[in-house]
Amino acid sequence: MRFARKTVLVTGAGKNTGLGIAARFAAEGATVFLNDSTAEGTARAVARLHRRGLRRVFAAPADIGDPAGVEAMFRAIRAQARRLDVLVNNAAHLGVGPGFLDTDLPFFESVVRVNLLGTFHVSLLAARWMKRTGGGAIVHIGSNVSTRAIHKRVAYLASKGGIDALTLSMAVDLAPHGIRVNTVAPGYIHTDRWAKLAAAHVKRRRANVPLGREATAEDIAEAAMFLASDRAANITGARLVVDGGCTAQHMPKDVDV
Repeated sequence: MRFARKTVLVTGAGKNTGLGIAARFAAEGATVFLNDSTAEGTARAVARLHRRGLRRVFAAPADIGDPAGVEAMFRAIRAQARRLDVLVNNAAHLGVGPGFLDTDLPFFESVVRVNLLGTFHVSLLAARWMKRTGGGAIVHIGSNVSTRAIHKRVAYLASKGGIDALTLSMAVDLAPHGIRVNTVAPGYIHTDRWAKLAAAHVKRRRANVPLGREATAEDIAEAAMFLASDRAANITGARLVVDGGCTAQHMPKDVDV
């Protein structure tokens, strides 16, 4: 097993992609601390994995946008684990809002507080712990649109672009301590929200993906596990795009230029 005797923290793991990531690490032998924003959501997610026979999964509830809550979460984890080998920052605010001119400061701050400041704070506490115990790996879950634009997503795009910059800075600063930092940049992912889309909408989206489908939670989990594993021992500061070719494609195939 790739992660036997390793300890992993996955944020935003109550459902969908985060839960899939936590499940895959647990299936590969890791002790996994599963974070969700509420104690109830975290407990439900842990119970789901326990029912699948993944017993070394433990609850670590906290609102990633709340500094005091994050610090309390780390105190609880340190009381149960001697080290932290892998951090996966998946917690995110989707940031669907108005256009730029109608976006107010409280909304913008609410998105950045979770997506960027929360990622920074969790990473800071994790990296300080990893430094004391000989290193580790941090994987941020970013987005393929961090270098592009989507209508009515100004706060989300700004926060995900910040994660890309944070990855580069952390990779350089933490390399001397044996800590690698990389980002997985997904495109469309099949989530509960995706499953509620109208069939015609799903068809249009898939038509714009060169490989013809959205990613699954398992696709993202495999990318995160690769970057966290010894197979990526000489990779840091990288951005691994998992979007079925969307980033490579300048325009949808039905656009005649």
